[in-house]
Amino acid sequence: MAHTIVMPRLGWTMEEGTFGAWLKEDGEAVAAGDLLFTVESDKATQEVESFEAGILRIAPDGPAPGAIVPVGAVLGYLVGEGEDAPFGEDAAVSTPDVAPEPPPPMPETPATTAAPQTGARTSRPAISPRARRVAA
Repeated sequence: MAHTIVMPRLGWTMEEGTFGAWLKEDGEAVAAGDLLFTVESDKATQEVESFEAGILRIAPDGPAPGAIVPVGAVLGYLVGEGEDAPFGEDAAVSTPDVAPEPPPPMPETPATTAAPQTGARTSRPAISPRARRVAA
């Protein structure tokens, strides 16, 4: 069974990333934990590792180094020995058909009310006896 290699989301706000380069060649055997490619986000360059073992099949019309790729786009596949990658006639980088989940609704905060005023206030600000002596 082929395992899909997609552009990962490296941060909460990441919607797309800059594809760095493949660290493995097309047709090369990959073990779980091997580094596959690099991704540049807004904040850092990160190496992406494989979670599965198999033979790497890179999309024939995959992203070039420096290309902007949306999160979730299919970059390639890890296939078993003798298995073909499920690329179609137009094996371009494809985006997922699943819409992103909307963020959870914000909890409602109770409206703040002004504290009731107690006691009568004068128009003059309160002043300590020492400050009154210094001011005089």
